[in-house]
Amino acid sequence: MAKRICIAEDSRTQAKILEEILAKRGYEVIVAEDGMDGLYKVNEAMPDLIISDVEMPRMNGYEFCRTVKTDEALKQIPFVLLTLLTNVKDVVKGLEAGADYYITKPYSADVLGETVESILIAGKTLQNGSSAADVAIEIEGRIHRFQADPQKILNFFHSTFENLVSRNESLSLTKQELRKLNTHLGEKVREKTRFLEGEIAERIKAENALKDNLGNMRKTLDGTVRALATTIEMRDPYTAGHQRRVAQLSCAIGRKMGFTQEFIDGLEVMGFLHDIGKIIVPAEILSKPGALNEFEFNIIKAHAHAGYNILKGIEFPWPVAAATIQHHERLDGSGYPDGLSGETIIMEARILAVADVVEAMATHRPYRPALGTEIALKEIAENSGTRYDPAVVEVCRTLFTEKEFNFE
Repeated sequence: MAKRICIAEDSRTQAKILEEILAKRGYEVIVAEDGMDGLYKVNEAMPDLIISDVEMPRMNGYEFCRTVKTDEALKQIPFVLLTLLTNVKDVVKGLEAGADYYITKPYSADVLGETVESILIAGKTLQNGSSAADVAIEIEGRIHRFQADPQKILNFFHSTFENLVSRNESLSLTKQELRKLNTHLGEKVREKTRFLEGEIAERIKAENALKDNLGNMRKTLDGTVRALATTIEMRDPYTAGHQRRVAQLSCAIGRKMGFTQEFIDGLEVMGFLHDIGKIIVPAEILSKPGALNEFEFNIIKAHAHAGYNILKGIEFPWPVAAATIQHHERLDGSGYPDGLSGETIIMEARILAVADVVEAMATHRPYRPALGTEIALKEIAENSGTRYDPAVVEVCRTLFTEKEFNFE
């Protein structure tokens, strides 16, 4: 009749590996998911051997072992602890719990199989002797006292030592293989050094050319963006410089908030282009000195959508079109054109919204004189968290109050 072994292991993968190793050697295997489940299955099946992991939920291996060894009906069953722990303190904890053997992970199938076979051949004799003695071991200034058969202590430390030696041998072999591989690679490198030097030189030349091209492309992009902004401002001379100043403040806010340079570069482009849609608005409406009627204001509002339509087909590395259509949206949904709210408004648009309002209020407009920076900062502070992003508002106010930023 096949010997019966109970495995307590919370990892299904590890349990499957153990089960396969032992089943191949002809053992009947019962698997428990932790110590609690193990107690139930041990009482039910009365196995010839118990192998338990240490770190498990509900009941760990030490508790499982201690409970088995204090039960008159179960204490004769040999108990093996299986764990990654190899510290002497952990070994002593296993002895204190009453374990008979200790196998460390990772283990080989051969070491595990031979250990199990030797335990089962010895049978239950390790528990039958009456030679248990008081043992005292000092670790880090603390005395650990427990009763154990001297042979069990020898078996316990011997099995631990064997596993450590086995692991050390595996590491040594690995080191030898790595040494051989490094030597081989060194020879290959020396053989190909001249070829590689040529390759590296060519690659450096190509990378430098690419950097130059990218630099030129960025300069071209910047020039194009500024030209577009100037074209729009020529149709609205009363707000000349608005887009440039919004770009400057937006970048200052983004920098203060800790965003990357790439993000800030995008903000600059968005600042210059956020009002590009005003190209569809008649010049007489843009420069009208009095209040706008509803029809005229609706035409002005259409610039956000018009700007999006102009920019959406251009493959910028930033969400320029999205920021353009959203820069008049407000956190509470009261903005336009789509009544977006909260997190549905991208961060770039939330920054632009604050910079746009502050610049517009602080400077002259056809329908009113400049209100000044102080009034503009009061506006965004009073509507922080409702219309405007509170983090952006706080940073913007700090830039002005700490005199870290001024409109040129």
